[in-house]
Amino acid sequence: MTNEHYLIVSYFLVAFVSVCLGVAVHRLLRTPFAAIAEAVAGRLRATALQRALSVSLTMAAVLGFVSVNYKGCGKNYDEVVKDRGYLVQMNQEQLNSTVDWIVYAVFGWGVVVVICLATARRKEPERDERN
Repeated sequence: MTNEHYLIVSYFLVAFVSVCLGVAVHRLLRTPFAAIAEAVAGRLRATALQRALSVSLTMAAVLGFVSVNYKGCGKNYDEVVKDRGYLVQMNQEQLNSTVDWIVYAVFGWGVVVVICLATARRKEPERDERN
């Protein structure tokens, strides 16, 4: 396999793996997140939050993947294709960047959950005092 073919195949393979990572993290978090969202926000808003979680984790994976630039340090296409080690390094950087962006998205959603839980707990005592 030539380096040019390797570049093409590895690029799409890493893109596929990146999206699969985003989907896998969503599948892991969707059940606990759905339970928290329904308890805090109600049925309609919980559905919207669940869809937003799905989209944001998938987009984080894609953004992490595309954030890596093969032509860094003033390299042109011929110089990039020439070095197989550089191509492997870029694939690893793409996967690392994908994981970083997914982690940032999960932390962001963690903040959203904490805020939702904090506001829900503030509302509960007010309801009890009125009854």
